Amino acid sequence: MHETLTKTLVSVQELRLMLESLVEERPDISVRFRLLGEMWIPGFVKPVKLTPKGAILYDDRSGLVSISDLSFVMQFEVDRRFQRFQPFYHYEVSPLHATASAV
Repeated sequence: MHETLTKTLVSVQELRLMLESLVEERPDISVRFRLLGEMWIPGFVKPVKLTPKGAILYDDRSGLVSISDLSFVMQFEVDRRFQRFQPFYHYEVSPLHATASAV
């Protein structure tokens, strides 16, 4: 069970790197996410641009969607296989403080 948790737990930095790669290499892949304290967004959106802390995504129905801070993302999924991410699988995003190493 611990191995499964490790495979599905993603840091905010890993999420950011994945979104950057989607923008640059695979604009055909969309993501869906759930923000802190909210339900899943209803549809998949395409990453368009990353901001210093967040991201701008495009939704076919409502236009541009903004995430002000990627640390607010609690879960996400992709609609196609990409790198180590499987389609339609819910990945958990670890909080920022959990990814910092103890000194």
